[in-house]
Amino acid sequence: MMGLISFDTPVQESVQIKNILGKLLLYSKNERPEKTYLQTDKDFYTNGETIWFKTYLVDGIDHRASDKSKVVYVELIDSQGNVLERRKQYVGNLGAEGEIQLDQKLEQGEYTLRAYTKYMLNEEEPVFFEKKIPIWMQQMTKGDVAGIPQNSTNARVTDVVDEKEGVSKTKVRFFPEGGQLVTGMSSKLGLEVIDGQGNGLALQGTIVDQDGNVAANFNSGEFGLGVVNLKPLPGKTYYARLNGESNGNEFELPRSMEEGYLLNVTDRGEYILVQLATNLSDGLQGALLLGHLRGEVFLKQVVNGYGTKEHAVKIYPDQLKEGVAQFTLFTAKGEPVSERLFFVENPDQRASLSMDTDRKSYGTRDRVQVDLALADSEGNALEGEFSMSVVSNNALSSEYSGDIRSWLLLDSDVGATVPDAGYFFRDASQDRKQLLDALMLTHGWRRFTWPELLNQKTSKKLRFPPEKGITISGRTVNYYNNNKFGRSLASLTLMGEDLVYDKDSTDNNGRFSFGNFYFQDSVDAILQAEGFGKRPKALDILLDAPYPENMPAPRKIQYRETRHVEPNNDYMANAYRQKVADFTFDPDKVTLLDEATVTGVKTNPRDVRNRILTEQMDAEMTTGLFSDRIHADSIQGTQTLSAMDLLRYSRYSFKRGITSVNAGTGALYLVDGVVAGPDFVSSMRANEIQFVDIVTGPDATLWGSRGAGGVIAFYTKKGIYLGDETKDVPGIINTKIVGFNKVREFYTPNYSVDRKEHEKPDYRSTLFWEPNIMLKKEGDNKLEFFTGDSPGKYLIKMEGLTNDGIPVSHTVEIEVDSSN
Repeated sequence: MMGLISFDTPVQESVQIKNILGKLLLYSKNERPEKTYLQTDKDFYTNGETIWFKTYLVDGIDHRASDKSKVVYVELIDSQGNVLERRKQYVGNLGAEGEIQLDQKLEQGEYTLRAYTKYMLNEEEPVFFEKKIPIWMQQMTKGDVAGIPQNSTNARVTDVVDEKEGVSKTKVRFFPEGGQLVTGMSSKLGLEVIDGQGNGLALQGTIVDQDGNVAANFNSGEFGLGVVNLKPLPGKTYYARLNGESNGNEFELPRSMEEGYLLNVTDRGEYILVQLATNLSDGLQGALLLGHLRGEVFLKQVVNGYGTKEHAVKIYPDQLKEGVAQFTLFTAKGEPVSERLFFVENPDQRASLSMDTDRKSYGTRDRVQVDLALADSEGNALEGEFSMSVVSNNALSSEYSGDIRSWLLLDSDVGATVPDAGYFFRDASQDRKQLLDALMLTHGWRRFTWPELLNQKTSKKLRFPPEKGITISGRTVNYYNNNKFGRSLASLTLMGEDLVYDKDSTDNNGRFSFGNFYFQDSVDAILQAEGFGKRPKALDILLDAPYPENMPAPRKIQYRETRHVEPNNDYMANAYRQKVADFTFDPDKVTLLDEATVTGVKTNPRDVRNRILTEQMDAEMTTGLFSDRIHADSIQGTQTLSAMDLLRYSRYSFKRGITSVNAGTGALYLVDGVVAGPDFVSSMRANEIQFVDIVTGPDATLWGSRGAGGVIAFYTKKGIYLGDETKDVPGIINTKIVGFNKVREFYTPNYSVDRKEHEKPDYRSTLFWEPNIMLKKEGDNKLEFFTGDSPGKYLIKMEGLTNDGIPVSHTVEIEVDSSN
């Protein structure tokens, strides 16, 4: 008879057990993963529209704000794996707002929106948040702008997902609970019935032995998932047959082992029952049963008693967080032999979000007021960060209805599961619970494997440390041979709103890194490298890419219930009407199909550069800033002189070897506005120079402490530096550094005020988008917006997290009636 005991029984820890617990503790303390999530205003779009989104970044264990990364990358990827748009976002607390303006000429198809941090790339198989987004092409002609036919969308929509030729064979797969079947012992198996393209199939069938004797009947339900019990007998091989299959296909089940272990987990309502069993002669003596939820241990128990063949544990879920738990059975030697995932549900760990509108029905261009409240299961007020979209109900699709709860609590820990993971969070029915358990039986833990974790000697050095801001990094190498590198002195000048200067020695491999910075858009930057020694060699600077490189392709959809993604006609019609309105009131916003092609004379970049350089000189260097100016063309014999020799013609006294204008520190050298070293200046010929400006005294303070020794500025006839153009100059590069993306403000009209702009028809499918909602325990948590000109039903969808890491998603419906 199995004994039932609580899960807090003291553990008698052996060396092997201490190693297991120690490695898991190390993981939860030092190697905590990160998770991202994106809420978009809609689930699909047409060309020219804007994807408004909120990126959430959380700790992968407790789902609170991550204390590691502050930088998130968001990418829009086409069906061929090409990254079309990138956004770099700074996450201050839990999230950051963003937007992607879709090109008017974007090809129709299915795209992927992906969010990740560099820190996630340390995982062998990173789990990125990815959302599939269909985008339809709508083309306009000049004849359409006069008015749109009432029953036509002019969208010319074709299928986003192409139908593959031929009919793929049905596949049936079985997954023994705990990982193995043992002869003579009853086991539970998860099953999955899919077609060759990964679509789940609801079918019935039987399990027979090699002699055709029926051992069990089974059926698959939603997503092709199901559960069946089987007690394999000695010498028997088992096969599955599908009812109604005319081709007589049989699918072999996993072979049973003569000796082994069973791990069974059952939801008994009030508690979770975990049962262990074995037919080995030594029994379960010294075995460790370990349970963790996202890396945090909630169960550790050693089985005592030689020859013990069965053992059971009660676990009360009201003491646990919600999410995917992993149970693992280890032998006394520390070898993992059985494993089982189980989804823990605990209503006490949930938060409720209420969105009370002042009415349920509104007229067109009517004001809508929403009262917001966030509370725990006992009604106590909570605080959190949220985002909200208000869209027509035809702009959201059930096929893409996974939300922040289903992603953080389920998919992010076991990988993409089903096309609609939100299905498992909609109600508390027994059928839904059984299907969720079948899903757990057919999937494995994705965050780590036990062999990998246990064989790890110490904390591994991270290839991708967490980013706290914008980092400018790279390597200094030999100018003539980039395979040679060594220590040097690297310096950085950022010419943003504030002038930033920093310098540091590289490591022995020439690596340098500056940061962490915060700025939006892009800023001009100058990097310089100087070698050590009396005769330093010319150096080149190789910058690291501003975005992660060699990224994996978006994951393929394992399940796909719908072969075609069909657009909603009402949505497409309103999207087209909005394009017509946009063109009528703002012609530059929409591209017509037969627009004229503008041609012109190609401009020579060097002419532009010289013109701007001259303008810069006239604007900045002829206002008395310089203390002395040397015109090279007024000096004879410049063919035989170096650029440095021109200084002899200054009214200041320069001697060979003396590089300071003022006594003390050395002068700052500039070549066409770029900081340069004296070695580089000495390598230039005087006949390359247009003129030299020398700045001393108080005027030199414009360059800060670097100008304390004076500034000597050489201006060449060609003009080396201009804007973001990078010129190949030894020891110097000038470039633009990509900053964080600046986000446009979502247009929210106030129709209670008469304005000229309100003459424009309003057929927007997204009426309201607010990415930064901070709910407080006290205060006025209210929002308001106005409806547009399109009647129909609209959804107010709000997602986010409480400050203590509970994901929340809630949707309410309102109606817009033009007769109101």
